[in-house]
Amino acid sequence: MGSSLCFLLLFSGLWTLSLGLPRQFYLVNEEKNWTEAQKYCRQNYTDLATIESQEEMDVLIALVNQTSSRYWIGLFGPTVPPGNNSTWVWSDGSNSSYRDWHPGQPDNNLGEDCVQLWDKNQWNNARCHNLNPFVCYKSPLTLVNETKTWKDALNYCRTHHVDLVSVHNETIQQWVKTAVNYASTANVWLGLRHTCTLNFWFWVSGESLCYQNWAPGNGTGLEDCTGGERSGAIQSGSKEWISLLQNQKLNFICTDEGQ
Repeated sequence: MGSSLCFLLLFSGLWTLSLGLPRQFYLVNEEKNWTEAQKYCRQNYTDLATIESQEEMDVLIALVNQTSSRYWIGLFGPTVPPGNNSTWVWSDGSNSSYRDWHPGQPDNNLGEDCVQLWDKNQWNNARCHNLNPFVCYKSPLTLVNETKTWKDALNYCRTHHVDLVSVHNETIQQWVKTAVNYASTANVWLGLRHTCTLNFWFWVSGESLCYQNWAPGNGTGLEDCTGGERSGAIQSGSKEWISLLQNQKLNFICTDEGQ
């Protein structure tokens, strides 16, 4: 039923899927060390800049055009032995493999564990205690670290943001996976709803489940409705979706713009 419903939505003009949610970058012209910059970005935006594609790098280059400063971004190496190719990771937990190192970088000098935009806007690893301006980014999603039932979470998002998040493509799933890295509950509410009467799942934004990411044993069979209606959440660990009774109290993710 899910596939045919998806087909009907697509060709009836009801499917309002966007091609992707944008990452917004912000230059902060205050000099801080990398850890201080990370703290500032997390308090005022989402995190230090994560760059996952050449398209995003091009946006960032345009943003810093005609400036000569070196800017911290969110890439760092938690363990960087000299002369060793360490695993560089993003501050927000993203697993993107995109890199744009300046030739000869990273040089893996002892203590150069943090990354900055450098000559010709490529990347250089530097000592984390250096003072630089920095680049933050803001996600189109907001993780709310309060615990609410699914219905209360829905009301909160619609009052203070736009809606509970509808994950109808892989791009939004990647945003959600990043957001749940900051969760304080093992599961996090999504805008995913089940109807016991018709026995199918749907998004509160109106889309059917054309894209799915269920954990094994969830979402694909007949739901047990004896305890009441069920709603969907994402697991903080596996980042897969599960079916839960809606009266559980969890963190939740709101969207801050139309999808």
